[in-house]
Amino acid sequence: MSQPIILNLKTVLQMLPTRTPESHKGSYGKVLAVCGSSPYRGAAVLSVMGALRTGAGLVTLAAPECVVSAAAARVPEAIFLPDAAQERILEEVSRSEVCLLGCGLSADADTAQLAKKALDASMGVVVLDAGALCSLADDISAITAFAQSQPLIVTPHPGEMARLCRCSVEDIEKERTSCALDFALSTGAITVLKGHETLIACPDGTLYENLTGNAGLARGGSGDILAGMIAGLAAQGMSAEHAAAAGVFLHGLSADRCAARLSMQGMLPSDILTDLCNIFLEKEQKT
Repeated sequence: MSQPIILNLKTVLQMLPTRTPESHKGSYGKVLAVCGSSPYRGAAVLSVMGALRTGAGLVTLAAPECVVSAAAARVPEAIFLPDAAQERILEEVSRSEVCLLGCGLSADADTAQLAKKALDASMGVVVLDAGALCSLADDISAITAFAQSQPLIVTPHPGEMARLCRCSVEDIEKERTSCALDFALSTGAITVLKGHETLIACPDGTLYENLTGNAGLARGGSGDILAGMIAGLAAQGMSAEHAAAAGVFLHGLSADRCAARLSMQGMLPSDILTDLCNIFLEKEQKT
């Protein structure tokens, strides 16, 4: 079994892209977020914010009108496709460097159908989270088929991982390392197994372990921001492996700094974006 690579700030900062004076919004990639539903409008907002705050050039949200209305009030920098036909969404999938699919979606047959069609249409990186990931639990072959040819990142928490692996949460927690690696090796998907000391397992057997983060992240919405951050980093040309590893580390480090400011008890997932910006500011001031 692989010895994990422990992520640290120096290593992660070296992974990050550099913004050049002659660049423009097209230089930093397009993210299409197919996220959000009426009960989970905030999931779409948070995932889009995560992608934008990590530096993606253009972020488009395809969602029901009620979700788009909520997102437009919070994130005017995004582009919106309200109530778009599936054909229009798939067209946008094919033109985006990254498709983020699943935050705030139901795990049902409709989502599974959309996820499979998005995988077929994508020419870039796909990040599968939450509802989209769980909707494919009964058809892992769709995940495997895509991951054999193009980069795929999956971001399950232990409950979702148990569903994917057809075992109990207790089984996942007892053997977190082997579960993450086995799934990555068998499917070809970069597997981000969230939780205490999140693991990032890669299809070549590389394993990263993250030691940042705290119990202040134990709130709904934390995973949506993480998925958006990973998508935003991947859109800028980072390898899917580095985007996943850097996203996890920066998400946790931002949360640690946020807890120092606001307390683990009182901090909210959206609060960590301020601390994320401060990490980027420190990086830029050193270069």
